[in-house]
Amino acid sequence: MSEQTEWYGNLEAKVETLKAQLGADARDYYLGRFLKIARRIGEFAADCPHCREFQTLMDNMIKDLSYAPTQITKEQKRLFLGNANTILSHLKKTHGLISDGQNTGIFLAIGAGVGVSLGVVFKSPIIGIPAGVALGIVFGAVLDMRARKAGKTI
Repeated sequence: MSEQTEWYGNLEAKVETLKAQLGADARDYYLGRFLKIARRIGEFAADCPHCREFQTLMDNMIKDLSYAPTQITKEQKRLFLGNANTILSHLKKTHGLISDGQNTGIFLAIGAGVGVSLGVVFKSPIIGIPAGVALGIVFGAVLDMRARKAGKTI
């Protein structure tokens, strides 16, 4: 077992314990997303010094929450979510990863805008908007599928 795989396995066990301790409040911390981020950090840590630093940060983040899970302050929660977003931002900017479904959402919005334009041109928003949205969803889904196949999703 590689060092990175071992790190992820240990972190996953700690997160699962924390989830059990937090109960229904665990969803407020997006711990499933946190584990997806951790898996990708583990994959890049051998070659990326920032990812190695993030491994230590992620360990500390979980340790801080696990210390007294029933007494987590709003500041601790805000810090945890902020750090998770910082790490996610690094993965996206430095390693070119995207969130699963990101392209579909972006192109759905673009398609709606194009659909409004089509509706004006054809003097029928009833046709233009759904057509633009459908095209946007299809195009975004194709890009998301390509990203998944290339291993570029979180």
